[in-house]
Amino acid sequence: MKKIRKVLYRFRLITSFLALVLLLGALVVTPVGADDSIAIEAGETCENGCVGWDVINGCTRCQRCCVKDTGEWKCWIVDKGLCP
Repeated sequence: MKKIRKVLYRFRLITSFLALVLLLGALVVTPVGADDSIAIEAGETCENGCVGWDVINGCTRCQRCCVKDTGEWKCWIVDKGLCP
């Protein structure tokens, strides 16, 4: 009976360790979507906004625009979940 308990305890320990490694790995690795790959540079102010909206679906397209201190700006489509 003690051997069964030891085996079960060892298996539970390994499973707990693997779950911990998986959770820590998920915290370290953050997936970057293709739409979010442009990094914000120094002196930029960025904001997301809905550019496609309908009554049935709500926001259907979201766009991020950034403006630099120099007045230059750029916009690109991002995941619609990023819109307020």
